[in-house]
Amino acid sequence: MGSLFSSLQTASTALDVFSRALGTDQTNVANASTPGYAAQQSTILPIDLSGDGGSVSDFISLSSNANSFADATVQAASSQSSASQTSAQQLTSVNQLFDITGTTGILAALQQFSSAFSSLSVTPGDSTLQANALTAAGNVASAFQSVTASLDTQQNQIDSNIQSTTAQINNLAANIQQLNVQTEAGGSNPSNDANLRNDLDQLSSLVDITVTKSSDGSVSVLAGGQLPLVDGNQLYTITANPGASPGSQISSSAGGNSPVAFSGQLGALLETRNTVIGGLLGANGEPGTLNTLASGFASRVNSLLTSGVTASGAAGVPIFSFDTSDPTNAARSLTLNSSVTPGQLALASTGTSAQSNGIANALAALPSSTAAADEIGGLSPEGLFGSLASSVGQQLSDAQTASTSDQTTLTNAQTNRQQQIGVSLNQEAANITTYQRAYGANAQIVSVLSQLTSDALNMISGSSGTL
Repeated sequence: MGSLFSSLQTASTALDVFSRALGTDQTNVANASTPGYAAQQSTILPIDLSGDGGSVSDFISLSSNANSFADATVQAASSQSSASQTSAQQLTSVNQLFDITGTTGILAALQQFSSAFSSLSVTPGDSTLQANALTAAGNVASAFQSVTASLDTQQNQIDSNIQSTTAQINNLAANIQQLNVQTEAGGSNPSNDANLRNDLDQLSSLVDITVTKSSDGSVSVLAGGQLPLVDGNQLYTITANPGASPGSQISSSAGGNSPVAFSGQLGALLETRNTVIGGLLGANGEPGTLNTLASGFASRVNSLLTSGVTASGAAGVPIFSFDTSDPTNAARSLTLNSSVTPGQLALASTGTSAQSNGIANALAALPSSTAAADEIGGLSPEGLFGSLASSVGQQLSDAQTASTSDQTTLTNAQTNRQQQIGVSLNQEAANITTYQRAYGANAQIVSVLSQLTSDALNMISGSSGTL
């Protein structure tokens, strides 16, 4: 009888083992299309035939296809792809402000300025042409103001985006912290694992992250490799101050030093603000190339006009004014002096080579002049504009190229990870078929052993009655 009971117990345990294996594969099939789900694998261990017992968990081992390296590869690719895509979007708006065709914007205004003074140089005393020249000068000031206003608007929008991105980062960090709490309380499960993977993927698109997984399944997350976001069940929030100097714009409630640069959407927004727009409008003690161009051109125009005389012999007056106390405000504040009249334009040069149109000629040539006195930073005004427009255009081109390449890298990383951790329906079908057959066979054995046991008991009972 002992051997019958032992065999029955062994067969019954086997039924439970194969039932659990079937349940695992059925869960895999049900979650085959669940984003971030890592397939679970059942490994059936040798079942003790001695009948000494043991729980079902002693004879089946469950493992996950989750792969930390594949996750890290996707997260790194996600950060880079999001950064280049965001940069391309932001630079497109900046690039549109610097038309190099001469149709609109600053270059067009400089060329119209040159054309107006060139016409005036032919007949310096023509009041209509004088008025046209003043209008052209005013258009130059307006062009600088317009570009600066657009850049200011974009910077404000970037600042708003930085704040909203920071809020999204904090929300995802809170989700991850809650998943950690659940994992620490009840152990890891496929659902939590998938949610965690999805949250980390989303987080990595916003900022580059470093993820460390502990033995209990919870994770610790650093932003930019330095700022703590999550440490097990501890949550830290980050705050943004876009107007601060690079390296001080993002801080964590955990303290510590912030990296100078980030990747992901946050990194691209900061980079555009600090380097691109900051390089144009000025930042960190630098005036910005747009302000350098505006103040250099306006100062040279004023210098030429004040060195000349009017047709009546009156001394020339400056026509431009701008904030000289703040180099970063030159382009924004550049205006045409409204008190200057066309007749006050000092178009005649003085000295031994005096000409009635000497100053007019100099002003007509100024935008493209490479004379040392006319250059700004070693370039003509138009040349300097072309240089900064080319720089923005090249950055945009580089970002667009990188965006295409980085998206391909991300797609490949996601595909490779899915192949490693995802559910293979073909494999699951094969597993389910195998386990069903094994379950059926063991069910028959249990039925036979149960009948034998019953028969044996009946025989023993009958024998006892005879006695």
